[in-house]
Amino acid sequence: MTKKRTAGVAAAAALMVIVMPAVAKPKLPPCPPKGPQLFISPMGEPFRAGPDDPYPVDRWFAQADKDHDGRLTQAEVVADADRFFAVLDEDKDGEIIPGEVIRYERDIAPEIRLYERKTMDRKAIKKLKDAPAYGEPIGAGRWSFTNIPQPVVAADTDFNRGVTLAEFRAAASERFTEIAKGGTPTLADLPMTPRQAAAVNCMVVPPPEEQPR
Repeated sequence: MTKKRTAGVAAAAALMVIVMPAVAKPKLPPCPPKGPQLFISPMGEPFRAGPDDPYPVDRWFAQADKDHDGRLTQAEVVADADRFFAVLDEDKDGEIIPGEVIRYERDIAPEIRLYERKTMDRKAIKKLKDAPAYGEPIGAGRWSFTNIPQPVVAADTDFNRGVTLAEFRAAASERFTEIAKGGTPTLADLPMTPRQAAAVNCMVVPPPEEQPR
């Protein structure tokens, strides 16, 4: 190829770079408006806070950390489970029965309910369409460390529709092991819940060239 032809090709390429429009970067989705915050403890206890308050996991941590040394132990989490079991076991017979589970879902943590018995109106149909995809956190899993949709019922390991204190304690111990990963976690060591992580990621301001126009 002659020098003249090479120069012509280079000039044409440069012209294409100049005249081709820049590819616009996709706009970022708008952050949802701030609303009430919710944390569900490993055994299903709800902790709520206002939109501008610290995420309420700190309230559960302070409650469970009985010796106030800034770390959680398995014994402390099991003791915290004992305390919440007493709240759920309304008739004090040592077992959480279906009626008490209904009370838990209706009065204590209604946010975790997966289904409601009501007519399928337009709002209900839209709710089904907006349901999370398979594998995404559902029920209490949206506000908890682990994706357990119903943390109280999930403690029923013998599937007899009743949860004994021994089963509740065993579940608390198992869930602590999963969360702590062999240590005694501080508040900062704990994982974020899916809803907490989504809110934090939304608050991160992108660089100026990536911000929506």
